[in-house]
Amino acid sequence: MKRNVFLEIEYIGTNYFGFQVQRKENQKEITIQSVLENLLSSFFQQPIKITASGRTDRGVHAKAHPLNFKIDTKIPLENIKKPLNKRLPDDIRIKRVKEVPWDFHSRFMAKSKIYSYMIYNHKEPSLFWHNFSWFLPDQLDLVLMREAAKKITGKRSFYCFAKDAKKYKSCIRDLKNLTIIKKRGFIYINLKADGFLRQMARNIVSFLVEAGGGKIETGQIDKILSQEKRFMKKPAPARGLYLKKVNYK
Repeated sequence: MKRNVFLEIEYIGTNYFGFQVQRKENQKEITIQSVLENLLSSFFQQPIKITASGRTDRGVHAKAHPLNFKIDTKIPLENIKKPLNKRLPDDIRIKRVKEVPWDFHSRFMAKSKIYSYMIYNHKEPSLFWHNFSWFLPDQLDLVLMREAAKKITGKRSFYCFAKDAKKYKSCIRDLKNLTIIKKRGFIYINLKADGFLRQMARNIVSFLVEAGGGKIETGQIDKILSQEKRFMKKPAPARGLYLKKVNYK
């Protein structure tokens, strides 16, 4: 029986070289995709290639990363989640399994994605939060950060925030929502867009931190967006970024 199977997974990205298989000769780095494809191919006794909603960088985590794969099997889908999770490493887990229409595509049918970034804003670092947040001891002005966030929200070119921007046919994306919340010493930056360019979310976080530290004046933001002034800072560390949700119709 030919089926198109949808999985929603969560993972801690610390030990992986991102989600996507690199497809390079002598590739030694382990990715989330390679672990899943090897397990699924072994479980179903046939070669399986995953289609994912997108890629995540090395060290990025996910609370809900959708993917799908096509397979010919009679195994009831309700019987695969538990045995697959038993065989997966402790830092990867399947949350949902369901059958979807044959033409369903995890990437091309995604309407929007939500990322969340976590900053640990304390005087002293924490070993427990080291792999899950960006430690920043200096106080940030949330008013300035929110003013900067308003400036970049909406449909526009995000060329200045993309890695290898020249490789894209278009850098126009619709940043639908960008919120900044501080709670108990943590700053949460939530981003919702119809799509993200490579390192776009992490570069936006870095940009907002610079604004919150008073290092980017409000008048400079328009010049950065119009590419009159380059934004040269490093992207925020991958360990603080989480793929939170992918929305479909």
